[in-house]
Amino acid sequence: MFKDIDFGTGVSRKYIDFEINEDIPLEEQTDLLKEDLLQVIYDNNYIIDIGWYPEFDENGSFRVSVIKEYQWDNPIFQKKCRRTGLVREYLCECIDLIHI
Repeated sequence: MFKDIDFGTGVSRKYIDFEINEDIPLEEQTDLLKEDLLQVIYDNNYIIDIGWYPEFDENGSFRVSVIKEYQWDNPIFQKKCRRTGLVREYLCECIDLIHI
């Protein structure tokens, strides 16, 4: 789903385990709804993190966050949703925010 995304410059590490199929209801993919779906770490100490909370719970939601200086308790950006299309949109917002 994120193969065509340009994460911009300064990426030091990238982890993507997002195998959720947009064409299948989330309730039929609960085994793929994990906390660790995507993480991109930048040289300038920003992190983009995407996960499903609570993990494996069909009633949960995606959480898309930007963390600065490893301040996990105080994200500078965070949005929640239940649609993969919005996850992609929020990811692009995160990338834009980091590269301002």
